[in-house]
Amino acid sequence: MPRSPAQSDFSVARAPEVLLPDAAALVALPPVPRAEAGALATRWVLRLTLVALVALALLCAIGPHIPAGE
Repeated sequence: MPRSPAQSDFSVARAPEVLLPDAAALVALPPVPRAEAGALATRWVLRLTLVALVALALLCAIGPHIPAGE
């Protein structure tokens, strides 16, 4: 397949040499105050998702039987 005229012929033969300043050293992160926060939030999001899916299923099942109100 022919190459596009917009395609570059640029290529890298070796990894570039990068020198970082001393300020780029590793930084220690503060400890997580409560590791259970993620699990608690996940449980609540799953509960809300389940409620929304049940509501959607009920609307889909009951919706066609609701009179149009003409």
